[in-house]
Amino acid sequence: MRFNRMGALGASTIGVLLFAVASAGCAPQQAAQVSQAPASSTADLMKQRGLNEADVSAALQTYMPTGKKDDYITFASGGHGGNMIVIGVPSMRILKYVGVFTPEPWQGYGYGDQSGEVLACCYRFG
Repeated sequence: MRFNRMGALGASTIGVLLFAVASAGCAPQQAAQVSQAPASSTADLMKQRGLNEADVSAALQTYMPTGKKDDYITFASGGHGGNMIVIGVPSMRILKYVGVFTPEPWQGYGYGDQSGEVLACCYRFG
């Protein structure tokens, strides 16, 4: 095998660049400053973030505290993933993924006799 000077030079250049990128990625990062001082009231917070009363009212109408149930649910298509997504409204939290046309190993769907028959019945050419 012949020694190729350009190949060795290219490989060493790539090695140096990779080392420089890795070293820069490991350097200590400065924390981004979010605000100067914590807001003491809702009015101060609105002023810091540039919000008006309509913005705050809209946020309060869609806010759902942790542990509370949403008033409504919606069923959305998972698209090419072959699943259905259950979403809580107004919080828009994802409540459940339901496997429809795909096996779901975490819940066993598509791996037993009954659900395997459901998946096998709908093949286009089968």
